[in-house]
Amino acid sequence: MKMIKNIFAISAVVVLAGMSLQSCQSEAPFSTEGEALVRLNVDVNSKLTRAVDGEEELKAGARIYISNDKGVLNKWTGVQNIPQDGFYLRYGAYTAEVMAGDSVPASFTKRYFKGATEFSVGSDAPTTQVSVSCRIANVVVSIEESTIDANYVSDLSVEVGNSRGYYLTYAADSIMKDGYFMMPSGETALNYIVSGKNSKGEDFTKSGVIEDVKSAHNYRLHFDYDMSGEDKGGAFLIIAIEEENLIEEEVTIYGRPAFSWVGNDPAADSQIIGTPGSFGSKILRVAAYGGFRELTMTSADADLTSALGGDEFELTDLTETGRNHLLAKGIAVTTVDPKDNLYRYYVEFSASFLNSLPARDTEFVLTMTAVDVNGKHTAYNVRIANTEEAIVYADPIIIDFEGLKSDLTAVSARSASIPVSITDETAVNPSVQYRKTGETAWNTVPVSATRATGTINVRISGLSPNSEYEVRVVAGEVTDGSYEFESAVSTFSTESEFVIPNASMEEWSTYSAQTMLGKKNVVLPDASGDKLTSFWGSGNEGSATANMTLTDKNTDMFHSGAAAARLASSSAFNVLAAGNLFVGNYKETYETSNGKLSFGREYDGSHPSKMRVWVNYRPGVVNVIKSGMDNYVPAGFSGGSDHGQIYVALTTGEIEVRTGSDRKLFSPEPDGNSDARVVGYGQVTWDSDYGADGSLEMLEIPIEYTSIAKTVKPTHLIIVCSASKYGDYFCGSSKSVMYVDDFELVYE
Repeated sequence: MKMIKNIFAISAVVVLAGMSLQSCQSEAPFSTEGEALVRLNVDVNSKLTRAVDGEEELKAGARIYISNDKGVLNKWTGVQNIPQDGFYLRYGAYTAEVMAGDSVPASFTKRYFKGATEFSVGSDAPTTQVSVSCRIANVVVSIEESTIDANYVSDLSVEVGNSRGYYLTYAADSIMKDGYFMMPSGETALNYIVSGKNSKGEDFTKSGVIEDVKSAHNYRLHFDYDMSGEDKGGAFLIIAIEEENLIEEEVTIYGRPAFSWVGNDPAADSQIIGTPGSFGSKILRVAAYGGFRELTMTSADADLTSALGGDEFELTDLTETGRNHLLAKGIAVTTVDPKDNLYRYYVEFSASFLNSLPARDTEFVLTMTAVDVNGKHTAYNVRIANTEEAIVYADPIIIDFEGLKSDLTAVSARSASIPVSITDETAVNPSVQYRKTGETAWNTVPVSATRATGTINVRISGLSPNSEYEVRVVAGEVTDGSYEFESAVSTFSTESEFVIPNASMEEWSTYSAQTMLGKKNVVLPDASGDKLTSFWGSGNEGSATANMTLTDKNTDMFHSGAAAARLASSSAFNVLAAGNLFVGNYKETYETSNGKLSFGREYDGSHPSKMRVWVNYRPGVVNVIKSGMDNYVPAGFSGGSDHGQIYVALTTGEIEVRTGSDRKLFSPEPDGNSDARVVGYGQVTWDSDYGADGSLEMLEIPIEYTSIAKTVKPTHLIIVCSASKYGDYFCGSSKSVMYVDDFELVYE
């Protein structure tokens, strides 16, 4: 027979006592998607018809997970540890899971509860409220005591289990206990064997199967006896199974009163931090469903009681005199009309109140206690620190996520610099952990620092370009693969790697340019034949006036492929023309022999650590010094060795260079030219041979980033190679030659 009885409530739909908070938007490289606040409140309800202890223990040991298709993002142990003010998630689909108790195959004492709810976070609401239905996950088997008759059976023993060999034996003291079973995947049957002695004192056994068992159901064995015929074995014993649904109607449980700071400043469990004179006002919001029984503000701190003129204030029953008293002390208490049965108080701690507190090396604590109409209460400590010594850190190691997000140089294509601080000198195994999003195993980098060290940057390398990574900090002893402390997980995205067009100098063409000698075909280090769109340019158009090609394709000496660029300085009419190659284009020749150039091409904003290029350089003896240019070259330059130069710069725009009477030059150092905003730069200058005869040698130029690099992304890339560094002043050697090949930006 089958009898369905609602005998106890075990599930709970959790409704959040939440309120909207300001949403936030992440910035690249961490995310271009929005974020919204998620509020979660979990109650594990274990109201059984039989007296059951341990409900609070179930809550304290509950495991709560927030995950998406890439894995677990947030994890808490203990309902009390869910962030009271919520947590931020990027827009997307998620699952909230709650698990409580112990999931063991078979036990008389260990029960298991679980529930899951799918939800999404989007731009339609700054705060997402989540409800979870959590219920018992065990199959329960028990014996109906009233059907055990000592006139027919004695020494009764009942063994119940599954095909995997997990059994419970109901006998003696355990005969009346409930047995809790977790069914193996795919199994829906429990076997039982009843044994004992019949009325004649003879041993008997009887076996059977409980079919189609379900979680959250109790299968109660009822015994009946047929003594009309001769007893053969256990034939006299008749067993009926009563199926009882353990789920009553879902019980609505409202969250406890909730405290939050308007604007999420400070964060839920953080101190108000500042120095006397620097504080701004802070507004604490208190919300409760159905209304308040009381809201009190108390403190045993002598400095606070002196500042407030009392040690306890009942805020829900303030008289006009009491309200004015607090207002005069710098604390304003206001209410708003309830919405959707949600009642709210706002308590503003003014700047004048916060700045009036004496500086000291311990925090001030003011306790707010809210009790709603259902009797649920929440206590919250308003904590104020007005010196560095008074700051209390909840976590033994912390990541400065805001600093990480605000520093554009922190994450490159293959590495990241994670700013962390040790806040607990006794912390064991403080480490940074990271992994590519979607992977399960963490990579661990130990942190060697103390609180006195301050913020340090932990470098992680070996990352993949254009990839999202998760990062957290951990500390403490490791048990079953978990650290005692594991921070929330944040994400960042690595940059792309910029590939320099025609880096191997294999592609060349010509274009037609008008010169003083008529139209000339000008050699271009690009296959397009269009100097306006070509990535690379040179001064060939200027030297074409003198029928010279200073920069050209060369197949005699190269590193890879079949060619390199050959930059050869020359002179005409006692004017030096430097062999050069640069990223940009030659705009025009003016004032007979002077040029206007544009340095720089559009760039992806990434942050390489250096530039690599293969070079051979042979400087000649300086034999050309233009009249009036002596002051622009080093002392003793004439007759000495020429200087070759290669530099790379990351800037916020194109740079125009002019060599005529309106001279405007460019130097990669950030102060070298007031027109340029240099984000990063590096350079090498020679006054002697570089590379063995007949071959090119690798050169690596480190890129240094300027102070603006943390907040400004580079938009343009500049590379300049010159066989005669002072060619802008028409000084140098007409015999200097440079070969370059295989340019590459290196990301480490």
